[in-house]
Amino acid sequence: MSVSAISSSITITTHGKFFSRNKQTFFFKGMRIGRTPAVLDFVEKLKLRKRLDDLKSGYATALILDESQAQHVLDLAAQADLPCLIEIRIAPADVCDPDRWRSAVSRAAHLANVLRGRPALLGYLVDCPLSQDELRAIGLERARRRLRYLLSTLKQRDERAMVALRHRPATCALALLDEDFIYADVPALSPADLKDYVAGLHNLAESRPVVLEFAVPSPGQDEAVALVFGAGAAGVVAPPVPAAAPASHDWLGAKLLRASDLMPFVTLNGACPPGPAETPMVSVVICAYNAERTMRACLESLRHIAYPNLEVVIVDDGSRDRTAEIASEFPEFRLIRQPNKGLAAARNVGLHAARGEIIAYTDSDCVVDPHWVSLMVRAMEQGGFDGCGGPNYAPHEEGRTQGCVAASPGAPSHVLVAQDRAEHLAGCNMMFTKAVLVKVGGFDARFRTAGDDVDICWRLIDAGFALGYSPAAFVWHFRRNTIKAYYGQQKGYGRAEAMLFELYPERFNSLSQIRWRGTIPGLARTIPGGARKRVRWSVKHPSIAAATFDQPLSVAMCLPLTGEWTLAWAIAAVGFALTGLGVMPALAMLTLGPIWSLYYAWHAPVEKCHDGLKSRLLIAFLAFTGPMARSIERYKTRVRLARDAAFDSPARQRPAWSFLRRALRLAYWNEAHVTRERLLDRVIKAASRAGYAALIDQGWNDYDLEIRPNPWVKLQLKTADEEHAGARLKNHVVARVRLTMLSKIGLMTGAMVTVGCAALRLPLPAAATTAATVVGAAYVLMQTMAAARWAYRAIEQGAAELELVPLGKPTRQWRRTQAAGATVTAPRPALAPPDFTARRAASQTDAGAQL
Repeated sequence: MSVSAISSSITITTHGKFFSRNKQTFFFKGMRIGRTPAVLDFVEKLKLRKRLDDLKSGYATALILDESQAQHVLDLAAQADLPCLIEIRIAPADVCDPDRWRSAVSRAAHLANVLRGRPALLGYLVDCPLSQDELRAIGLERARRRLRYLLSTLKQRDERAMVALRHRPATCALALLDEDFIYADVPALSPADLKDYVAGLHNLAESRPVVLEFAVPSPGQDEAVALVFGAGAAGVVAPPVPAAAPASHDWLGAKLLRASDLMPFVTLNGACPPGPAETPMVSVVICAYNAERTMRACLESLRHIAYPNLEVVIVDDGSRDRTAEIASEFPEFRLIRQPNKGLAAARNVGLHAARGEIIAYTDSDCVVDPHWVSLMVRAMEQGGFDGCGGPNYAPHEEGRTQGCVAASPGAPSHVLVAQDRAEHLAGCNMMFTKAVLVKVGGFDARFRTAGDDVDICWRLIDAGFALGYSPAAFVWHFRRNTIKAYYGQQKGYGRAEAMLFELYPERFNSLSQIRWRGTIPGLARTIPGGARKRVRWSVKHPSIAAATFDQPLSVAMCLPLTGEWTLAWAIAAVGFALTGLGVMPALAMLTLGPIWSLYYAWHAPVEKCHDGLKSRLLIAFLAFTGPMARSIERYKTRVRLARDAAFDSPARQRPAWSFLRRALRLAYWNEAHVTRERLLDRVIKAASRAGYAALIDQGWNDYDLEIRPNPWVKLQLKTADEEHAGARLKNHVVARVRLTMLSKIGLMTGAMVTVGCAALRLPLPAAATTAATVVGAAYVLMQTMAAARWAYRAIEQGAAELELVPLGKPTRQWRRTQAAGATVTAPRPALAPPDFTARRAASQTDAGAQL
């Protein structure tokens, strides 16, 4: 974060998309003062001081000075309390010639040494007016390297000064991450094109402020300035509109300025940014669960929102800490308390309790900008959007671990399909009209922790509604503060992706990852091959703004960071090692994952106070392992959802699983003499509904029932009843998973062929058969796990239907259901009397007749 001192007690800093002065938003309303004498005598100083006071009375807040003015104007600007940017002009020829370039850098460094510490110095603005043809001739990357070196030189000479480049519309591709803010000239554009131009600069700047300069005065300049500020610009530099008649002079000879000379900021009347034309009531909904760490900061920020028609609704979703107590300290906000039902359900409660026409959602771990609501309402009003969102940035964190977690991949983000239109809005920063949310049925309550924002955005888009994006309407979002919490978040995202896959399979790629149609600004540069931006140059009209785009991310570019890549090459390396083949190719492919993670860590936005080798290595570790945890949880959830689809009641107890015996145990209690035969009959009915073959034992085996869900594995169920006094029974059930003969023969054949090829020194056939055998074994293992899961759910479903009391450790889902007081299963119609005993007796009779 760059800082420049204006006085001993007041500083100006960059604060997200805006500047901050003494903890208040500072809007950079700058002007140039024209030519001044090289030496100022007493009278000239009086004239200049009066002009500066007049500019300030016309709501100007800053000055742009050239190098010749810096020495003698800075002190007068400090007296008028006007911070100054010093413009350093670099000729395009200086960039091409090495000798001239070294001279230009030396001149800039000398100026920074001379001006360092001056009270009114805000920073340096490097003006290198390269044309589009000159830039293409020099080379974009070469020009960026040299300008980056110049900015770093200025920062070395004066660490407290901000630095930026003055960008032309046709050469915005020169923008660097080293700039503290983005400064660009404004071409002659229509209001609609101007709004798009500002949005593009915002997306280019990411989390930095945007300042624009109107170089040429125009009659409609004041409206254009208001439009730019309304689009979220942190600053505007504009010339006064020239007066038609000559101005008069006072007794000192100083020019008396007219109101037109003080434009364009007089029409704003000091209000910045201008509010929307209409101010419908907005209800801000905060859904909180165990959020005492950040709740107070969140609610304090909501108190300072600059919007006249607002209410705040807090939904405490069954918190067990001081969340509700802290919320009650803000009596102007409405507090609703409910048992824990999940994030989406809490959002719906806030939706139906809200009185506003527009519903804005942010999280309890967010701190909102004062202009957050105003900017988004204005964007919805001007763009005709049904919903709108904005970015979220990680605030300063005191601890190194917190700072590294904040810089690691996986944070919630928006996805843009245009400069001001989105495919996805982050749940911590989104706003919708209430009528639209009600029309689509609100949020899907199945999404308890994540995924609800993706689902609602896709449903709105599929229903024909438009989602906008306001790049300056940002919130500060505290990331997870521990590594354990980070992994928990990634697992939650994996579960949400699996649930979304069931609803929108067409929006996922071959690896079951979301296939976004838009882009996430800034993400591409953290992936090898994606740092170089695509630039669309305008050959016919070189004065038109050049469009810059991030490289589109494909599956191939991100593949080494996926869990599937690591698993596949780890299996291949083991297979090659067992067969005596060279493992180096597999290990080389396996190391691409850590290399991709190190690349991400090197380009991750880490705070300077936390930057260092240890921090970068920790980020690389999280970047490598986080996607793995996400992928594992995604596949686990998909398997669970596939098996749970056939059952309409949640599992009530956890099974006792024996890995060596490949068996699970369950136990139940009942006082109505419900025997094991009735439970087995329910399992047979579940197998029939699923299309699985069920074979009743004829008395020769140590199991009661065999179920074959697929050709590769079989399930063997063994039961026993433990009688107690009266009609009370304890039912024991063991479900064993065994391989079929087909699986055994297939795996044995693959292993034998592999060994034979290796013995005959046939590397390619050996590699092929090894890979096939390993894949086959992995597939059989997956089928084994799926069969065990089905048996577990079928037994639990049958026990629930018979109202048997589970004796094992209750599942987390069952505890949540019991805490919420919800009914798990609806009453079912009476079933036919159990016929398992009769069917078993009939089977044994038939077997005896055959003998």
